[in-house]
Amino acid sequence: MKLKLLALLCLSFQVQSETEQIVIASDIWCPYVCTNNSGYFVELTQHAFASVGVGTKFETLPFQRALRLAQADKIHAVLAVSPEHIGKANLQDSDLILGQYANDFYVHSASHWQYSSLVDLTNKTIASILGYDYGDKLNSLLAKSPTSFRASGETPLKTNLNLLQKGRVDILIGNRYVIEYTAKKFDYYDDIKFAGSEGISTPLFVGFSHKDLEQNYASKFAEGIQNIKESGQYQAILDKYHIEPW
Repeated sequence: MKLKLLALLCLSFQVQSETEQIVIASDIWCPYVCTNNSGYFVELTQHAFASVGVGTKFETLPFQRALRLAQADKIHAVLAVSPEHIGKANLQDSDLILGQYANDFYVHSASHWQYSSLVDLTNKTIASILGYDYGDKLNSLLAKSPTSFRASGETPLKTNLNLLQKGRVDILIGNRYVIEYTAKKFDYYDDIKFAGSEGISTPLFVGFSHKDLEQNYASKFAEGIQNIKESGQYQAILDKYHIEPW
């Protein structure tokens, strides 16, 4: 009888462990965060947590909404957040940089404009994404510009690429990896061209809310990342998405 009871307790513990799951959200920002549970940030997070026995459920949400839900402890984490996002939304991070973000500038393929300094952005209509962190100087410039456009929704970059193609904005700001990936996917690639970079890199993290804080998910994530680095999965995922070391 005691052995049977012990077996049932062990089975119950195993089922609980196998069903432990956290909810993580972000918007589509491929190749960092893509559809159908793909993207290098998604896969690194998924494999890291799997290595420590935690399941992951990914939800595609507008970035601002994902941050608000994390700040309200409605979800466990948001992918690809900057230090500013972490501070403003009162999130935790695991001190693990999983990528870098730089402000890259794109124009219509017929344009001759090139970026060299912030002065070059004067009187230009600039497309960016609501809720994204472009650094203090660019954030201030965009906030003061009456003509610039900030896209939102689940596919804001596609919206901005469409505006650039149609000549409704002069410049698109974003990450070069993401812009070129999305432009190729939606057939905008021949209509745009790279026009320079600000050259300042911002580190990107997984930001954790205070939901289920006692579970120490930020620490478990750090442990999981170390596990997949040792197994070779980490580098294999970076190679799959052609992500260079930062």
